[in-house]
Amino acid sequence: MAYLRKHTGHHLEQLANTRLQAEKLTKNLEGFIGSVEIPVGIAGPLLINGQYARETFYAPMATSEGALVASVSRGASAITQSGGATAQVIGQRMMRVPRFEFRSVLDCRAFCAWAEDYFAEISTVVSLHSRFARLTQLSPRVIGNAVHLAFIYHTADAAGQNMTTTCTWQACQWMLAHLPASLAPQRYILESNLSSDKKTSWGSFAQGRGTQVIAEATLTEEACRSQLRIAPAQLVEAFHGFCEGSVAVGMTGLNINTANAIAAMFTALGQDIACSHESSLSQLQMRLTPEGGVYCSITLPALVIGTVGGGTALPDQAECLAMLGCQGTNGSQRLAEIIAAFCLALDISTLSALASDEFAKSHETLGRQRGKGHTGKGISDPLIHCFRHASYTPAWGSRPPVDIHPARWQGNQNSILTTLSHHEEMLPVGIFAYRLQRDEGSIVDAVLKHKPQNHAIANLLHSLAAGCTQSIAEQLARWLPHSEFCHAREREMAIIAQTDPAFTRHAPTLYGTYEDGKHSVIIEELLHHELMLNSISSGARWQPEHINAALQGIAHIHALWYRQQDDLQKRFQHIVIPDEQQIAEMAPLWQEIAEFSHRTNPQLFTTELLHHWLTCAETSAAAWRELESMPRTLVHNDFNIRNIALRQESLRLCCWDWELATLHVPQRDLAELLTSTLTENTTQQEVSGHVEYHRQQLENLLGSPVDAGEWYRGYCLALRDFGMRRLSFYLMLQHVKPQPWFPAILKTWARLVALSQ
Repeated sequence: MAYLRKHTGHHLEQLANTRLQAEKLTKNLEGFIGSVEIPVGIAGPLLINGQYARETFYAPMATSEGALVASVSRGASAITQSGGATAQVIGQRMMRVPRFEFRSVLDCRAFCAWAEDYFAEISTVVSLHSRFARLTQLSPRVIGNAVHLAFIYHTADAAGQNMTTTCTWQACQWMLAHLPASLAPQRYILESNLSSDKKTSWGSFAQGRGTQVIAEATLTEEACRSQLRIAPAQLVEAFHGFCEGSVAVGMTGLNINTANAIAAMFTALGQDIACSHESSLSQLQMRLTPEGGVYCSITLPALVIGTVGGGTALPDQAECLAMLGCQGTNGSQRLAEIIAAFCLALDISTLSALASDEFAKSHETLGRQRGKGHTGKGISDPLIHCFRHASYTPAWGSRPPVDIHPARWQGNQNSILTTLSHHEEMLPVGIFAYRLQRDEGSIVDAVLKHKPQNHAIANLLHSLAAGCTQSIAEQLARWLPHSEFCHAREREMAIIAQTDPAFTRHAPTLYGTYEDGKHSVIIEELLHHELMLNSISSGARWQPEHINAALQGIAHIHALWYRQQDDLQKRFQHIVIPDEQQIAEMAPLWQEIAEFSHRTNPQLFTTELLHHWLTCAETSAAAWRELESMPRTLVHNDFNIRNIALRQESLRLCCWDWELATLHVPQRDLAELLTSTLTENTTQQEVSGHVEYHRQQLENLLGSPVDAGEWYRGYCLALRDFGMRRLSFYLMLQHVKPQPWFPAILKTWARLVALSQ
């Protein structure tokens, strides 16, 4: 790396920042200087009923192509709703094809006969050089005065290219040493391209190379209409159109975009990426069934994969293989069935999107990056302007920073609205870390938060709703102007400007803000070493003392605005407070989202959960009337582990992202926190302990009694309100762009509701 830096003039700091150890990579590459990071998404769930793969799977996909994982997940949902995919490995054959050149075709034929006679001896030589490779056939092909002798192997759980190369070379050395002098070839070369190694060919498609596997599924009409938003006949008609185009262009096989799934899974699972295009050879089939569904199958005749050797030993890739249960005996067969089923899911979803004219729209929403700006690269960084013209707080000082440089940071990256709305803005939207220098010389690490505009959030939510049903989208459009998602960033800019210690002690230190009518930017403390920071990504479990520490902290803010509705609304003019009538009008939307979720993903949104949900929706107006009669305050309204952490020294709460804050009972934050920190196996004793702890903290801060019975009743109502008015949006998001953390959240909420009956 030092040599490269010297001779190129580039420091390559990002490239050199790697966890890989050079001494463990001697069999993987030469000239090691670092590693590149590719984001991995999870597609699924997909039910597979295979010979080796028989359960529900989530597939890791390493890709930078937006909409890919969402599309695979949509196809997987349609297959799973229809009873799952059947998958079967048909065979395995890896080959190396040396070329022997002779004086005449007669010598070629004599050589072929000799090789056939000595097959057993040649097989013995092979077995001496590999525990896994088994020579199954020698298949000669005479072309002019040359014999291309195909050594065909079974390679167990290895892909086998290196293995078969070594074994074939050793076998050829034995053959050259034992051939009669009259049959000595004039020329010999270990490979002559007849094996189609890392190339697509009709031979690989027709005869097979690597693993041959088939996945099939029969989509029900209901799955087609609810998941794919298309009629079965329309889907099959589109397939016939693809057949027409494939024949006209002379395509080998027929698929929609199998290569996307192959490349993404190969990268995540340590496969030979150079084999991704030959492995993408496939034959898609679709036809209507007498019952009105669609029979779909995909055949992959040349899937070059293995679960031992090569990149499968790299730590991240090995972890992904282990997640799929593909380590050990028959791991490659299991992996082949999984890959084939997910390829089928992608082809079904993509063809449906094309046939229903949703393909471009989905890429516009999930895949296309727009906007003029980019971040963090020297003078071209458009966000530098925000630092130069910001209004600064006393915590920073009166003058802008004199030096501004992007900083490396692994802090909070989990804001849903910011992440999904980033493509709607002219300036880059997100959370960006910088190292700043004050005019007196001190260095401060800070984050700049540029929040999405109102129309960007509205467009995002409309896209999520439209990705479910048109009816949901229409209902949401009527309700959205009366929701907390309206004027979100204006609300946050006002709330974080508070200077009361009850608020500032429990939030990141605010350094400054920038507003120009179009953009709203927050500059605040960069969080580095706080406990439970990014726990939704790291998987760290919140212990009871952590939960109570968060409740103790938020109680200070609840006490600050307790029973001060008029003052609160005057101070924060963009606070949105629905009334009973508006809540009643929202109920049909929540009911439809629930019924849609149950219909499209009954494994996640179970019948029992649907019953609880519909009951909550039916009683929501009466419940809201009761909540309005209880003491209310300023609540965070997004109080979950994405937006909070604890200071190391004192376990003091630090919470951010106040854009959804509203007037509500304080138990609203309690309900959301418990949903995001407890599990589906939590007990009534655990829940009651945290509920009571929050009440006691607030009572102590207020200096007046808080009735325990009314408090618990408020918690029960707030828990249900949180489900209707927030989890509904997560359900839409889960359908369009599945989130790995959401199933646990939903199960915990259902458990808490059941305990509070």
